[in-house]
Amino acid sequence: MSVAAEGLIRPHWPGPDHRVHLMISGGADSMALLALVADFCKVVPRQVMVHHCHHGVAADADDWLQFVKAETERRAFSFKAHHLELQLGPEFEARARKARYDAVMRDVCAGEVVMTAHHRDDQIETLLMRLSQGSGLIGLAGIPVVRAFGPGLLIRPLLSLSRKQLKQVLTARNLKHITDPSNQDPSYLRNYIRLQFLPALSRVAPTVRDQLLQLSKLATDRVFKAGETLGQRLPVLGVESVALASTETLIAWQVRFFAQAHGRYAPSALQISEFVRQCVDASDDRLPEVPIGSGVVIRKWGGKLHWVDHTILGDEADREMMRSENIAPNQSVEFEFPNGVLSLTTGAASDDVSVFWGVEGRSFRLGRKRPMQSLKQLAQTLGVPPWLRRRTPLIAISDQIIGWGAIDCREEGLIPHSLQWEWRFVPRNTTDSTVS
Repeated sequence: MSVAAEGLIRPHWPGPDHRVHLMISGGADSMALLALVADFCKVVPRQVMVHHCHHGVAADADDWLQFVKAETERRAFSFKAHHLELQLGPEFEARARKARYDAVMRDVCAGEVVMTAHHRDDQIETLLMRLSQGSGLIGLAGIPVVRAFGPGLLIRPLLSLSRKQLKQVLTARNLKHITDPSNQDPSYLRNYIRLQFLPALSRVAPTVRDQLLQLSKLATDRVFKAGETLGQRLPVLGVESVALASTETLIAWQVRFFAQAHGRYAPSALQISEFVRQCVDASDDRLPEVPIGSGVVIRKWGGKLHWVDHTILGDEADREMMRSENIAPNQSVEFEFPNGVLSLTTGAASDDVSVFWGVEGRSFRLGRKRPMQSLKQLAQTLGVPPWLRRRTPLIAISDQIIGWGAIDCREEGLIPHSLQWEWRFVPRNTTDSTVS
């Protein structure tokens, strides 16, 4: 086994019951990753699955797929091809990256790792791209070695190596790779930086690559300290709301971390500053917000910051819809609404269930002996945000509210119903840019 495989791959190798997923394009960088993983796998065996994404836009794409498949089979690894439906045009690089990650993520289970061949030069190019886009400190922290990837982890084990060093890995093993002619097209920003801007900058500032990496390290340290300070108030993927931080500086960090967790670019410093000011100064009945790309905002309500994605939530109801059903014991039914699906399941007893979507002008009680309350009172008591009240179904049995969206309103001992439910928003497609 090579020293490189030992030092680069071993720290990220999963346990014996978990798979390793490799994203292999067939280019020099990814073929070097495949070679190093194959070396290490001979010593510490694991089930390895190679993923190749066929973008459907290059004339040689079919040949590239067959090349990667053959190289995979030669190493006795599993192979899976993903045929992506992409069109050339604006934001192609970002759309292609998102499509690749989405496709591979569907095959990843808890505890598994996905490895890509990002290297030192990719890191430098990414930093220059983010500087050109006005990125803040989180963006300047660059490509992380490890980040969450669905139920697994996304690993970039080669970030300490240069493009030249990876080619040496192939030369030493006499291995072939494919060459994508689009990598020479300077109309793509990354290609322009690699082929023209960075070489010119290096001629007048020979240490610029090292200086950029040092800048990234400083940014990473600042970001880490901010995350530690926020603690439980740190926005992470899968958490749609967090308690508002105690200072203006930390609220600004919350906005940036929210954007990063969801793979979005953060708003400008001016936008964040104005939003923070409104969070601190606005009265409780106001709903200050800051946009995060198309259809998404971060909004303050109820002492919390909320991630509000209208591409998932859909439109508010323009009228009330009501469905009533007598559900037999141990049975399930589904109700479809314009923006989602409600699944209901009974236990040992039947239930007469009423479901209201876009509910308006009604009153319910929280228990048999509790007073009737208006929808506004119930929403405030239960913590249902204003933008969800006419986008999520209210579930009732007689005049007792059982649930509102994903919120279970039942009080133990007062409402003994065994009814269970799941509310799922049906998301719309989006092609917004994401970050690494």
